[in-house]
Amino acid sequence: MATCESPAASGHSSSQASLLHAYWPDTAKYLVLTGYFLVLSAAYFLVGSRGLFNLQMYAFQFDVERCILAVAFLYLVAFALPSRTNKVSDYFLWLHAAVPIVPTLVFFAFSGGSIPFLALAIGAFIGIRLLTLPGAILAIPGVSTSSPERAVWIGIFILYVLIIAGGDYSSIDFSPENIYLNRAQIAESQSSYFEYLHTNLAKALLPFLLVFYYARSRWFPFLATLICSLGVFLVSQHRAALFFPLLALLCFAATRRSKRAGGGNLVAMLTVVLTIGMIFTLSDMTLLLGDIIIRRTFIVPGALNFEYFSFFNNNPFTLFSDSKLSFGLLPRVYQEQIPYLIGYQIGLPGAHANSSYLGSGYQQAGVVGVLLYVLVISATLHVLDGIGNRMSNHCFVFAVCSPSLFWLIDSSDLPSVYLTHGLILATAILWYWAGYLRLYFAGLDSTSDTPKTRPINPPAAR
Repeated sequence: MATCESPAASGHSSSQASLLHAYWPDTAKYLVLTGYFLVLSAAYFLVGSRGLFNLQMYAFQFDVERCILAVAFLYLVAFALPSRTNKVSDYFLWLHAAVPIVPTLVFFAFSGGSIPFLALAIGAFIGIRLLTLPGAILAIPGVSTSSPERAVWIGIFILYVLIIAGGDYSSIDFSPENIYLNRAQIAESQSSYFEYLHTNLAKALLPFLLVFYYARSRWFPFLATLICSLGVFLVSQHRAALFFPLLALLCFAATRRSKRAGGGNLVAMLTVVLTIGMIFTLSDMTLLLGDIIIRRTFIVPGALNFEYFSFFNNNPFTLFSDSKLSFGLLPRVYQEQIPYLIGYQIGLPGAHANSSYLGSGYQQAGVVGVLLYVLVISATLHVLDGIGNRMSNHCFVFAVCSPSLFWLIDSSDLPSVYLTHGLILATAILWYWAGYLRLYFAGLDSTSDTPKTRPINPPAAR
């Protein structure tokens, strides 16, 4: 029997669909963060039975009141997140929420932390959000219209030569179980510039090429870039050489086809990583790997931020005396390096306990130091937004810079991220070749050094 739908009913249905479409992005961010919080809590339960750093002081403990407070702060973070991702700063805010803000809330709910520390962390996050609100995007022109491939490969070759020539690898046993011993031996034999060389290689040059080739399915040079990443791991014995180029690739894959839902896709990607970590943890043969994925990547940074906050809340700030910004001109407040000092405070003498911009900013000048770092980060994001706008591809800019940005919010001081961990180099490459990259992603280039300046399929003559 045929049925007829009245115009009124049809209009009502279409209005409901329109409302759902209009409000779904705002609703989705609450659902995504809630799911992520639950998965991360389960992951922490698996690895937290003996506490962080193998210390019982941070063992997993269920506390209803702290859980309620953590969820309330979680929804405040969700409220501050951009519902739609339109630029580099939007993607960064979603990544920042996933690491370390939500892990810090999990740490607070089930282990430690304090409300003043949560207020500092979430306040910094909201500060970056407010300073990067929609507005006029900087007009940042590119310089070169030729392909960056040759220049970047030359740079990779030069850095490889400097790394290999500067160290003694004759007595190195490259077996996986000796990775930390190998790293120490290589560092002792290398020049003082070694840290700058291999980190800029692994977190700027190689991520750029990896995403550059993946975006256009150029698989042979893509494979060559992966092999180079493995080579950097062998000559440095730092796992970052393997992890961060792949992070850039995953960030691009998660955001390139998502239009305005890229932030949620980033969190979904990290949820998959957590799930893999839990599988590894439940397997006796891969317990260590799962422990590293969950604890070291997600939970430990939040705990270390809190340790920095606790220590410098009761002791003098360093006032940039141990920072690269002082050029050694200021007298040091503490004779020992701060990461080793914090390692000693938590009961791990000899541990190099790094902190993100939150902990290190508080170390420098308290709340003022964190505010200063927030201003610098926001200014940097405005520059990256301008480059992404010039290139008409914010996803690519974010993906290339994601290794450095991840290090910033995970376990490094702000000046080190710019100088040592590749953010300045990655930004410079993107800016200099923004004009060519705009053509590259529009499909108007050739794979040679000279881009095409006309469409591939010109319109037929009338």
